[in-house]
Amino acid sequence: MKHTKGKQKIEMKEVEDYEDRMTTFSKRKAGILKKMNEIVALCDAEATFLVFSQAGKPHTFTHPSMEDAVGRVKNHLSHEPSERDDTNTGSLVEAYKMQKNEELKKLYVDFAEEVEMEKEKEKKLKESKSEKKLDKMWWNAEGLSVEELERMHQKFVELNGSLCGTASQNFENDGDGSSSDLTGRGYHGGGEADACE
Repeated sequence: MKHTKGKQKIEMKEVEDYEDRMTTFSKRKAGILKKMNEIVALCDAEATFLVFSQAGKPHTFTHPSMEDAVGRVKNHLSHEPSERDDTNTGSLVEAYKMQKNEELKKLYVDFAEEVEMEKEKEKKLKESKSEKKLDKMWWNAEGLSVEELERMHQKFVELNGSLCGTASQNFENDGDGSSSDLTGRGYHGGGEADACE
């Protein structure tokens, strides 16, 4: 049976490698911000979080706003919260909600415009592909190499033989007996007179 040391307490000390330290800072900061966001959403709490990175850059999370948080701390230090404070907090929360709603509306409009632009691009791309397909049709011989032209000619010869054979067979089946008109020079349906010879 394998024996493990069990849950070990990690010594709390500074991470020595700079890159590892920055990675740890980023991960821990993200974890704290997530927890702060959860407590605000679940408990309708007001919260402020401020931390400076080693480079001196501030990272904050505040609900509803930093000014409100600072004001609340000052008020708390100067006197006990009053009914007026509760009213102010309520109006600030409403203002925050309205601001967030406006931001979400703007995001939605931007996203809808992006989707519309993508649809337009897709439509133009399809049209462009259709035009390219038409350009590559068999009747467009411009720009083809000699080998491609020879292959195309061979296909025409095969097609001609197949059509003449089918037409000749159809006339024979009709009991006309004049299939020689198709295979000889008596056929004048367009093109060369001896096309099926």
